[in-house]
Amino acid sequence: MNIIPSRTCPVHGVLLAVCACFVITADAAGENFESVDYQRRAIYHSPQTPGFTSWAGAWTMPDGTLMVCFTQATGPVEGRPRAPKEVQHQLTWPPAGRPGYDMTGLDLRNVHLRSKDGGKTWQQVSADPFKSCMNGITGEAQTALADGTIIRGVWGYYLPYNSELPKTGYLQRSTDGSKTWGEPEVLLDPAKFSAWPKRIRVLHDGRLIALGGVAHVPANSRTRAEYNGLFEPLLMVSSDKGKTWIGPIQVVPHAHRENWGGEEFDAAELPNGDLLCVFRRIAPSGQRREVRWQGMLKKSGNTWIPGEVGLAPFPHSGHPDVLATREGPILHIATTGIHYTTDAGQSWHKLNVPGTAYYPRAVQAADGRIFIFGHVGGDDAYGKTDQSIVMSSFRLVKKDESPGK
Repeated sequence: MNIIPSRTCPVHGVLLAVCACFVITADAAGENFESVDYQRRAIYHSPQTPGFTSWAGAWTMPDGTLMVCFTQATGPVEGRPRAPKEVQHQLTWPPAGRPGYDMTGLDLRNVHLRSKDGGKTWQQVSADPFKSCMNGITGEAQTALADGTIIRGVWGYYLPYNSELPKTGYLQRSTDGSKTWGEPEVLLDPAKFSAWPKRIRVLHDGRLIALGGVAHVPANSRTRAEYNGLFEPLLMVSSDKGKTWIGPIQVVPHAHRENWGGEEFDAAELPNGDLLCVFRRIAPSGQRREVRWQGMLKKSGNTWIPGEVGLAPFPHSGHPDVLATREGPILHIATTGIHYTTDAGQSWHKLNVPGTAYYPRAVQAADGRIFIFGHVGGDDAYGKTDQSIVMSSFRLVKKDESPGK
């Protein structure tokens, strides 16, 4: 373990049912926010080089401290055992001709860091081990409840070497800051569904929502390649701290659900309770091209109704991440840049900051500073890239309130 100390549109292709056009615009009236005091630095490197640290999660604790989690792998690059043939077939892993992606035989851990001084220094809290041929099982779907309990979503399908664990999405709780975890709590009936939680968010009214992908087939009944074609967006809601859940709630209009092609999306809550969603999906043109879409879920009582969906004005760049800020704008955060909207996604404006590290996760601290965590590299084979966890941060201000104006 090595913690690094501080230093200073038109819709293209085929239209299916209800679609919408969203644009990046440069009109002066909309561009009334900017970032100030931008910083970026590495906060963690694994004990060996090249390092493998991927798939960050981030959240704030009730006491205002920051927490970050991620997957770490250590061990030899060559000479490791390989996953049994039946496991390779079930998980369609490693990719054909790319044995370096098989993580069997490595020391795999879910590492948790905590900062009590606004991101200046970080301490490792825990590093619970897991066994898999896959390169991550949890991390992105993680948050804290008001009583300090940490709740995380796990994709049990990626744990083929632990026969006692559910082979679908489940939750776990920690009441000691991530040092120990409780028993699995399955999200949906595994006899009917396969559910993959990728985000857990707390709403303004204290309820939880779980976002990710759902396939309407029994757990562990398909290969990973088959699941990729079956997943559609998952939304579930809980009013009792995640003990019971209502869902799955329909996220996109019915005509779009078939052949959606992905489990990755994120949602930001508007002041009226609507959810602005940004999706990663397969282009409906049939070209097997990944694209960004966006849409709105309109609040209706205690649930939501899907509204318009359509091509978003951003290139594909990994898992979408959106953040509703206390200043009002909603941010779309990506390796390709950070944009904001003040009109519920009808138009987007680019901030004057660089793009992020891969698979970013953003939070806003109590003092208003926005922190973004991600990893150097991409979806890399083990030993190919020297990965590390990096943090960027800035403040969001109105242009007429910027320092010196």
